[in-house]
Amino acid sequence: MAPAVKLSLHDARHRIALALFSVAAGTVSAQEVTPPAPATLPSSRTPQVAVTDRGTVELHVSNLSLATVLQLLSMEGKRNIIASPAVKGTVTANLYDSTFEEALQAILVTNGAGYRNVGNYIFVNTKEELAEISEASNKELSTRVFSLNYITAAELKPILDPLIGKDGSVTASQPAAKGIKSEVNEGGGQNHASNDFVVVTTKHTVMTEVARIIKEIDVRPRQVLIEATILRATLEDNNALGIDFTMVGGVDLEELGATSNGVQDVTLGQLPQNRFELGNASATTGFTENVPNGGLHIGIIKDKVAVFLKALEQVTDTTVLANPKVLTLNKQKGQVIVGRRDGFLTTTVTETQAVQTVQYLETGTQLIFRPFIGDDGYVRVELHPEDSVGFVSAQGLPSEQTTEVTTNVMVRDGDTILIGGLFRELTTDGRSQIPGLGSIPGVGQLFRSNNDSSQREEVIILLTLHIVKDQDAYVDASRKAFEDVEKMRVGLREGLMWHGKERLAQHNYRKALEHMKNGEECEALFYTNLALHCNPRMTPAIELKDRLNGEHTWEADGTAGREFIYHLIAKENHVPMPFNRPESTESAGEVQP
Repeated sequence: MAPAVKLSLHDARHRIALALFSVAAGTVSAQEVTPPAPATLPSSRTPQVAVTDRGTVELHVSNLSLATVLQLLSMEGKRNIIASPAVKGTVTANLYDSTFEEALQAILVTNGAGYRNVGNYIFVNTKEELAEISEASNKELSTRVFSLNYITAAELKPILDPLIGKDGSVTASQPAAKGIKSEVNEGGGQNHASNDFVVVTTKHTVMTEVARIIKEIDVRPRQVLIEATILRATLEDNNALGIDFTMVGGVDLEELGATSNGVQDVTLGQLPQNRFELGNASATTGFTENVPNGGLHIGIIKDKVAVFLKALEQVTDTTVLANPKVLTLNKQKGQVIVGRRDGFLTTTVTETQAVQTVQYLETGTQLIFRPFIGDDGYVRVELHPEDSVGFVSAQGLPSEQTTEVTTNVMVRDGDTILIGGLFRELTTDGRSQIPGLGSIPGVGQLFRSNNDSSQREEVIILLTLHIVKDQDAYVDASRKAFEDVEKMRVGLREGLMWHGKERLAQHNYRKALEHMKNGEECEALFYTNLALHCNPRMTPAIELKDRLNGEHTWEADGTAGREFIYHLIAKENHVPMPFNRPESTESAGEVQP
């Protein structure tokens, strides 16, 4: 008697399955399905297909039909595998610690077959069948809508058109209305208000590539914070000196009835008639008139001579500092203007009419820029800083004096650009004199006046660029700046007189909150009414009064039309009257609160 051979449950299950598959395939008859005696089947020839809990496959088969191996993989891996009738072949392999996909690919490639995943199903086909399926799929067109977040449809369409080709199409949504200025009769209207989108119709394989491209390029753009410091320093140095003298001959100043304003000038009076037949003479210069008011005045008057000296030195040192900061998107134009706009009229004359339009002269500190952010930490930026002054004359003609620069620079993130050398100096040497006498060395100064001026102006521009990496940090900084401005506003209001209505309303409202916090509702209502007496439109006090009274404060409008609309809306929509207003007699009982 042959010794008994112990079989594991796993081996027994595989042998039964092999027998059943052989009957189904027609390789043996039902009578031949009798399992061989355990002693007659060597364990080395027993096919083994096992899938571990980790999902790895261990497979040991020898010259076993491909259909049988696929069935075993389906059962062990609990996968839905459907094989084409054209898939045939045998498998001889020993696989260890392979993934399910690797094991499936290994046994199919040696038999000229492949697989494709469709949902929860794995379809196994020959290479020829797969090629036919792929070709048929490529001939079928599908349509998909891609919603865009950051890139516009007009920008995306030229990128997709070459990829789609003639067999498909790309339809872009309408662009947004241009500009943000408010114009008469040009509101939003029926303009498209949702995100931009494109509708793509193309083959399945191309559609997959389109989706990948859109995912890569429709990303949140980066931002740049630009801080500009514009320093304009102007130094003016003016020197003026003038000497006047008055000399008379044959008569002294007293006989002429001369007058003087504080020994700063002299005015000759009438010549006495009895002096007309005698020889008289006078000499006068007026160079002090060229000297501006102020400065040093020296006057000497004696008998027939009056001498006056006037000297002035003016030094004006002016410094203008502007420090605008602005945050802008990559490749987008940013502009900051800190100054003024002066309007002036321009006239356009045609053959039939003359049309006048208003234009504006913008002066002050301006900064126009456009950044281009690189992936290497550098930023290329187009810059146009400008500092100007100007005015419009009474005749409506504009005039402007400006210092500006237009340039393209490359700067590293966080570095500062210096634009200097904008230096200008104007020196003026003015001299008025008596011809000939004013040129005599030494004493010539008595016969001339000098007015010298020197003006030096320099503009220095510093620009610091920061690529925004942590958006939350800038949001926190903006919130902190807002809180600082609010503190300034509160501080200014605290400086108002205590007996003003605004300050009394604030004081009484705070007292009401204190009593409300302590549970003293009667006192809180008293101070709330005082606050509203001082400021009836104080919304927080009105809300507090409603809470204390348990109902909304209301008064009749006194207008029939408005009350009628309130009642009509409440009746049609079955809602209570707004602010708990009472219902009219005829609508009472019809509207349920």
